[in-house]
Amino acid sequence: MTATRSSAGIRYAFAVARDADVPFERVLAGTHWTENGVVAAAYRMDQDDEFVMTANLVRELGDPLAAGISVGSQFTVGDLGIWGYALLSSANAGEALALALAYATLSPTVFNPQSVQVGDVTIVVLRYEHLPVDVREYYAARDLSALPLLLRMSGLAAAPLTVEVPFDGEQGERLRAALHPFDVETAATQYRFRIPTTALALRLPTADPITRAACARECERLVHTLEVAPTLSATVRSRFARSPEAMPSVEELAAELHMSTRTLRRQLDHEHTSYRELRNDVAHTLAVELLSVVGLSVNEVARRLGYSDTTAFSHAFRRWTGKPASDFRSSAQYRSESLSTRTRAFG
Repeated sequence: MTATRSSAGIRYAFAVARDADVPFERVLAGTHWTENGVVAAAYRMDQDDEFVMTANLVRELGDPLAAGISVGSQFTVGDLGIWGYALLSSANAGEALALALAYATLSPTVFNPQSVQVGDVTIVVLRYEHLPVDVREYYAARDLSALPLLLRMSGLAAAPLTVEVPFDGEQGERLRAALHPFDVETAATQYRFRIPTTALALRLPTADPITRAACARECERLVHTLEVAPTLSATVRSRFARSPEAMPSVEELAAELHMSTRTLRRQLDHEHTSYRELRNDVAHTLAVELLSVVGLSVNEVARRLGYSDTTAFSHAFRRWTGKPASDFRSSAQYRSESLSTRTRAFG
């Protein structure tokens, strides 16, 4: 099982679906996820489930290119995490590019980049062959739309850079607009960008060798973490996120995991957590998201989390946050309108 690279792409895809009035039941058809579960899991899921979800979204919207551009153009510096800080703190564009390629699995994109120098030009090929055929066009458009941000982060915003894309005609023109101000060549044989090798010597104004070294070490640690088996607490959290409206009791959970209740409690204690702590954390995360981002009413959130009445949920919410649920609900309308403005147009 391979986890999705970044939660940002799924979060923005959900926003696009919501803005287009696509029911989440259709978006998540064929997976074991519910809308509540995805939100509670902080928009992280198995990559195969993400591909199924993406294929559903593309089918519902009918325009993979527009959907990909709409999602990819929303990526921000904050979505890049420690990987993005490593780029920013690099000494020059060449160092940033080398680091970006070395730790590409930490980026929010799904392409597999490969770099080669041909004469005085450096070429970075963006490979998508590993992706299912029915979602390649969407992911290509999504990740290419995020490319201007990544290049700015790498100190290449002012470089004479050319992006090659297989799209042509009207599709090519739409990608050209999304990749502004970079030069775009359409009807190419593959996805790649070319840059004069001399441009890689451009120094970054945000260079900081100490920060860069620390970020590189953390990137190395995170890459290693992705390669090891998930902890029991991560497994339990994922199980709670799958059906937050009907979380299993500790006895039911232990049975599902083929261990005794005592063993389950002991192993969670070894990981410095507990059944109750994980359950409350998932419910807390989902409640805040549904109130402040999705904009549901307090009554509806209580129902989705399996509470028999709103009062019980309100007491639990105040215990988790120290504030009433209505405080989080009050800003939802503004956030919803802001998000709608950014994701409205297709085509």
